[in-house]
Amino acid sequence: MAGVAAETAVASASGSGIWSRRRDEITFDRLQKFWNDLPPQARRELLKLDKQTLIEQARKNFYCSRCNGLLLENFKSLQQEVSDIDCLSSSGESKIRQQNGSQDPSVHPWGGLATTKDGILTLIDCFMKANSLRVLQNVFDNARLREREREMLYPDACGGGGRGWISQGMASYSRGYGTRETCALHTAHLSCNTLVNFWSALCDETRSSLLRMKEDDFIERLMFRFDSKRFCRDCRRNVIREFKELKELKRIRREPRCTSWFCVADYAFQCEVFEDSVIVDWRQSISETDGSYHHFEWAIGTDEGQSDVFGFENVGMKTQVQRSGIDLDQFEDYFITLRAWKLDGRYTEMCVKAHALKGQSCVHHRLVLGDGFVTITKGESIRSLFEHAEEAEEEDEDDAMERDENDLDGDGSHPQKHAKSPELAREFLLDAAAVIFKEQVEKAFREGAAQQNAQSVFVSLALKLLEERVHVACKEIITLEKQTSFSRKRRKRSVKNKSVG
Repeated sequence: MAGVAAETAVASASGSGIWSRRRDEITFDRLQKFWNDLPPQARRELLKLDKQTLIEQARKNFYCSRCNGLLLENFKSLQQEVSDIDCLSSSGESKIRQQNGSQDPSVHPWGGLATTKDGILTLIDCFMKANSLRVLQNVFDNARLREREREMLYPDACGGGGRGWISQGMASYSRGYGTRETCALHTAHLSCNTLVNFWSALCDETRSSLLRMKEDDFIERLMFRFDSKRFCRDCRRNVIREFKELKELKRIRREPRCTSWFCVADYAFQCEVFEDSVIVDWRQSISETDGSYHHFEWAIGTDEGQSDVFGFENVGMKTQVQRSGIDLDQFEDYFITLRAWKLDGRYTEMCVKAHALKGQSCVHHRLVLGDGFVTITKGESIRSLFEHAEEAEEEDEDDAMERDENDLDGDGSHPQKHAKSPELAREFLLDAAAVIFKEQVEKAFREGAAQQNAQSVFVSLALKLLEERVHVACKEIITLEKQTSFSRKRRKRSVKNKSVG
């Protein structure tokens, strides 16, 4: 009986009422008669499937431990949603009834499945009580359609008749990934287009949560990147120092006036630097207002205190100046120096460094720290964030290849961009953040896809096994009828032979 084929083939849409030939030679008319002869209680007993049977069948194709866990979670979820079959007549059935009164299992999240109070899988009452077998067959056909769609969506995932592949010992920073065997659904590379399409389908609340992370978790993943890049102690300290500077800016409620051209991390006074102009404002930095200052002057140079780009200009008692027509596209770093001259002839000097971004993003515009969380803004677009992260990941792969080559050559030194300067530290911090948050989006996509795959397999497999039970029971009745008929004919033949004798 276990070898009876599960799939059924309905006759053409002309409604001939006869199924195509099967190995068991069961026609639709014969199944219809069998179903109509079953009393309600017998139907309930027939359409029951225990958890153990389902799990044993699932394990034949669910070789991934994580997918196996999701399959069990589906069983628990179904129990929680419809734990009492008697409640379905007013809730579940109304969801699947169309305006014309027919039942459509495709609109039901579980394809018409339900559970009894003792945790046995069965069907919703409206399918169980249907007079026509076509209603029940529609449930089974819909399950096969669901399975075909699942195989098209996730061809390399668990549940695909043994297809797919396993990744062993996958290295990851995340908790729960470990070294367990996982199918391609959890490990395959995701393109930017895939992530952008996934992102577009999310609600605003979910999007915000995916670009936000607890500070401790962020630091943990940042440490993982330190290890993967083999950062020295000094480089680690530089990056952490810049991270703390961002927190300090948040605490004192100061925001650097970075532009798309230059990053101004120093906050001795406010300064905005563009390609050909500068805006300097020291109103919040000069606290003395008792008339002890004589005048202010400022300049731009290629080093602290220098004025080789724009000479010192006396602006009197002005506390804000703006100058245009200055060529600031020649060097990587510029220093804006302010001298506050006092009445006694002495002066206080402050300096702010502006670092050219050269088309790159600024960490001060992209990372927001505070209240124990780290948030990244998407920048120009979410695609630009994913592409930025992908570029950083490709650089990681290049670094890894260079390390391997140098290790083979016996040379431990290799060219690699570390974080020796504050600018490089901020650049690394932003690259790391882009990768970390992209991985968080990827994880959400994979978990959602794996959950959808597991639920589809759960529904399709459960309904396939229930369909088999119907066919096996019908075939047993046919076999019993044949045996009874054969015995009756045999008795008649025996009686006839005796009368002749």
